[in-house]
Amino acid sequence: MRRLSLVRNQETERNEVVGEQRQGSSNGTERQAARKKLEWVESLFAQDRPLKVSVLQKMYSELFWVKNEVPELFEGDTVYLWEQLAFAFHYYGQLKQAERCLRIQAELQPDKSDAFLNLGVFLTDAGYYDAAIAAYREGLKRTPHCEFINYNLASLAAFLGRHELAQSALNEALVANPSRGLNQLAKGQLSMGREQYEPAVQYLQEALDWAREEDLPGQQLECLRSLGFAYLKLKQLDQAEKVLEEAVSLDPDCAASHELLAQCHKLQGNQWLFRQHWKRAKELARDL
Repeated sequence: MRRLSLVRNQETERNEVVGEQRQGSSNGTERQAARKKLEWVESLFAQDRPLKVSVLQKMYSELFWVKNEVPELFEGDTVYLWEQLAFAFHYYGQLKQAERCLRIQAELQPDKSDAFLNLGVFLTDAGYYDAAIAAYREGLKRTPHCEFINYNLASLAAFLGRHELAQSALNEALVANPSRGLNQLAKGQLSMGREQYEPAVQYLQEALDWAREEDLPGQQLECLRSLGFAYLKLKQLDQAEKVLEEAVSLDPDCAASHELLAQCHKLQGNQWLFRQHWKRAKELARDL
């Protein structure tokens, strides 16, 4: 059988060198153009103000071109331009476009789950709970012990009454960071969902101590309200009154705190304080 072979001569070698030079010039030109596109996108984000949707779409097209032609430029922190763009689209309620950006980020970060954490939050905010759970699970395939994804998944599952899923995710979050107060808060809320109020009080008190130490008023308020509810269920009215008064002091315009404190005073037989806080709760609820 006759075998074909490449006959190399001076003309062949000369043509190959010219071809390599042209290819190198083309690559250099594309890289230069790509860098300019990235610099343009970065300059727009540096303005730190909402951008028009039409501008965001143009930014998406430019980043997409860079991703297809010179993807290695998205190494390092540059890949988070996709995250910034996702948040910019989400600002306008452009959920589908935000998801596209995050999935491209995920494609460029095959060993990380950052994009799925944000996607899960976006979908939860929009009320797409099953899709949010699916997004969190996609992220956990990459980083099974990610504390933040597991915490979000646990909170969402508990809200939906899916207690086994919530407990499983919470266990993973605790493995990642057993002492974090946020995880203790999640354990307390999960226990309350199961009507296990005594362990809930223990977890919530630990979470409250953490929130005070870290000076986190939002988490403090959440812990205080939850503690007040748990104490009411346990008929420990003095403890309920104490934490709920602290909650009202922390945020006088929280309708839920006034309503719980009104219930406490009613059970204590103090009708005047009951009516006072009940009236305030209804006024605040109407203003929402």
